[in-house]
Amino acid sequence: MFINIHIIQNFPASNLNRDDTGAPKDTIFGGVRRARISSQCQKRSIRTHKKFQEEIMKKNSNTTFGNRSRHFTEIFKNKALELFKLENDMAANLSEALILSIGPEKKDGKVEYLLYLSDAEIDKCFEYLNQSINTNQGNTKKVYEKMINEWQNTQLDQRANSKKKSWKKTLSYKDFQKFLKKNKTDTMAPDIAIFGRFVSDNENMNIDAACQVAHAISTHKTALETDYYTAVDDLLPDDQSGSGMMGVIEYNGACYYRYANIDLEKLKENLGQANQDLVAATVLGFIKAMVMAIPTGMQNSFAAQSYPAYVKVMALDMPISYANAFCKPIRNREDESIEEKSIEALKNFEERQLNFFGKTPVWEAEASLFEKDKTIASLLQEVGTKLTEE
Repeated sequence: MFINIHIIQNFPASNLNRDDTGAPKDTIFGGVRRARISSQCQKRSIRTHKKFQEEIMKKNSNTTFGNRSRHFTEIFKNKALELFKLENDMAANLSEALILSIGPEKKDGKVEYLLYLSDAEIDKCFEYLNQSINTNQGNTKKVYEKMINEWQNTQLDQRANSKKKSWKKTLSYKDFQKFLKKNKTDTMAPDIAIFGRFVSDNENMNIDAACQVAHAISTHKTALETDYYTAVDDLLPDDQSGSGMMGVIEYNGACYYRYANIDLEKLKENLGQANQDLVAATVLGFIKAMVMAIPTGMQNSFAAQSYPAYVKVMALDMPISYANAFCKPIRNREDESIEEKSIEALKNFEERQLNFFGKTPVWEAEASLFEKDKTIASLLQEVGTKLTEE
C-alpha cells in the first residue's frame, strides 16, 4: 500500500532553492522552463520540521531521531571516556576504530563523509562493546587494544580487496558487523526508517527509504528575474553621496506541484517489530511536515511564507504522480487564479489517470483553500483515523 501526497502551493517572489550560481533551480518540462525545488531541499525541510517529530513523540516520548553529520568522532570518544574510563588516547582510538567499522574513515579530525545515526544506535553499539568486554573477562585495556588493531586492519584490508582475515576473538570485526545488521530494526529512528540511509563502505548499515519525494515543478512557464539592490551607508559624510554597496539577486515566483509517496510495507519493515506502533505516527508526521515545511532559502530577503492551497492524500496499491497534468503549462488571465486553475487541471488529470489504469483509491482525503469545509485540520484528522485502521 502506498500513501500518495499531492500538493499545489503558490509562492510569490522568492529564491527558495539555489543552484551553484545562486539562481533559483529550474528545469525544462513540457518544452518550457519551469521553476523547481529539489527533492533534497524538500526532504530536509520535512525531516527537520517540528511537526514531524512532535507527531511521533506523541506516540512515544522516548523516541530518538537521527543526525546527519561528520562530527561523530568526538561524540564517540566522549562516550568511551564516560562509560569505560579509558585514557584519552585510548578513547580516541576506540572512537576511530568504531566509526571505521561502521563505514567511513576519519579525515581532518572528522568523519570522511556524512553519517546518519541516531542516539539509540550509538548507545546500542557501546552496550555491545561493554557486554563483549564482560564476556571476555580479560584486561580491559588489552582487550580494547586488540580490538582496535583487529578492526582497523580488517576494514583497511577489505578496502584494499585483500583476503579477509578470520577473527575468532569475542570483539571481532565480523561479529560486530553481524550485530550492526541485526540491530538496525531494533533501534530504528523513524526519520531514518522513512528517509533511508546509504553508507558506501558498509552495506550492513544501509536502509532503503520508505518514501520518495519528487522535485517540485511549477505548473506554468517561468522566467528568471533579477533584483538590483543597493545599501546605504548610515554614517556617510554629508558631503558624499552614493551607496555603500550594490548587488544582484536572482529570483522567480511560481505555483508548484509537489508530490511524495510512502511505501507502508517498507516502512513497517524498516521500523521492525519493536517499533510497529510508530508506523501511523511517522506517516502522519511526514504529511503534517510536508504541508507546513517551507524551504529556508533567502527567506530574510523575500519572506515567501506561503502555504498550500490544495492537499490530496490517497491510499492506493501503487505510487502515482500527477506531474503530467502540467505537461501542458497552465496559462491564466489576470482575472484568474493560478492556484484554482492548477487544482482544476490536477483533478481532471487524476480522474483520467485512475480510469486509464482501472484503479480506485482504498481511501482518500483532501483539503482545499477554495472549499470551506475541506480544511487541513479535517484532512489530518481523517488521514490519522485511516492510518490507525490499517
